[in-house]
Amino acid sequence: MSLPQESPAGDRSHRIAPRHFAHAARLVPVLLFAQFFTAGLSLFQDAAFWEWHAVLGALAAVPILALFISTLIVRSVRPLRWWVGCLVLLYLLQIVYIVAGQNSGSGVLQAMHPFNGSLLLAAALVIVAKVERSHKG
Repeated sequence: MSLPQESPAGDRSHRIAPRHFAHAARLVPVLLFAQFFTAGLSLFQDAAFWEWHAVLGALAAVPILALFISTLIVRSVRPLRWWVGCLVLLYLLQIVYIVAGQNSGSGVLQAMHPFNGSLLLAAALVIVAKVERSHKG
């Protein structure tokens, strides 16, 4: 009977995110950048782009949910649970700000939507940076 061997010094394979996590993490900022772009297009080009903005926002839920579920079940990405939790909270706030702002007519709540979007993008980029750094060894 042999005992489990210790990882050699410098072996960081336990810190590397699974491929699905890395892809989901990279997809979130792409979708958020596209949302900023379509918001700009709708303001300065054609208001019909608001529909694309909404669709991209809804699509962003998929990789964000995948990241969240992964932090609950995949041991190697549990250290990112705090950042992914922030990402989920900021995403939910995006919806609250725009829906509550439109329903109440509050410009202040609606104005929080783009500001919160920038925080959402920042959190997504931090997660990508942490994943990429862990992959570099």
